[in-house]
Amino acid sequence: METVVVLGADKDLGQSVVHALLQDGSFAVRAAVQDTGSPLAQQLQQAGSQIVAVNFKSASGLQEALRGAQKCFASTTTDFTDMDALKNEIHQGYLIADACKQHGLKHVVFQGGHHVHRRYGFPARHMDAKACVNDYMNEISLPKTELILPFLYESFLTTFKPKPAGPNFYKLDIPAGETPLDAISVKHVGLIASVLLKNSHKWIGKSCPLSAERLTVDQYATTLNEHLQPRQFKDSRISVRMFVENYNGAGGEDLGNMFEFWKKGAQKTNVALTHTLCPETQRFSQWVSENKDLIINRLEQHPL
Repeated sequence: METVVVLGADKDLGQSVVHALLQDGSFAVRAAVQDTGSPLAQQLQQAGSQIVAVNFKSASGLQEALRGAQKCFASTTTDFTDMDALKNEIHQGYLIADACKQHGLKHVVFQGGHHVHRRYGFPARHMDAKACVNDYMNEISLPKTELILPFLYESFLTTFKPKPAGPNFYKLDIPAGETPLDAISVKHVGLIASVLLKNSHKWIGKSCPLSAERLTVDQYATTLNEHLQPRQFKDSRISVRMFVENYNGAGGEDLGNMFEFWKKGAQKTNVALTHTLCPETQRFSQWVSENKDLIINRLEQHPL
């Protein structure tokens, strides 16, 4: 049985990939985390994965995680609080690429990105870094499949949680305007990564730009209204400039520029391919219906 290493298994995307691979049962799964003693690491181990520590800041920190493995899922992490976030994420990605090449991995599925700054002159560091890493993986001829992710449904529970604007009334501060916004659940990204790793011969050297559905912010609000009554949701029609000015935390400019990039129609996604790879992929309405209690619970928590 081949071993798949999931680098970053302590992040939401990595967790999704681990659980999808375990559910499939075709691979031995090695979950690489930064803290092997964390409750999450213990949960992943109890689910059936091998747990191994990983340090993304040094080449030696990746050696044990990859030793003896045949395949890998990798996604770099953006730390917007880091003054050198772009440089350090690219460095992290280069280390991963070199280590995978050194260990002779047969297939790497990598979360790539677009060159936003190179194309339009404004930075979206979390996207630009992944695009640079993907380019490097191509340069060293790493057997790789690139995943391009859109907006995630789960963002409605975290960074883009609807903001209270009155009794049972919420606004969506998502600066997409009238541009339809591609989205998908992180759970189904994990399932798709599992499919790609099982069918390496079909997908090495290719890019998979994912999307489960393409809706305007107003349509996302309408869907929430249909399932979460008596709560009502509305697109706040916030501009990118106002979004950046009002954003509470690091990386607001990068996120604003991400939406500006999407509004330009520069990201080409493939809804049909996504549903072919994973027939279980949910439309937003299905996801909201299935996660209704979780969404309500998050809405009732204090604002982020």
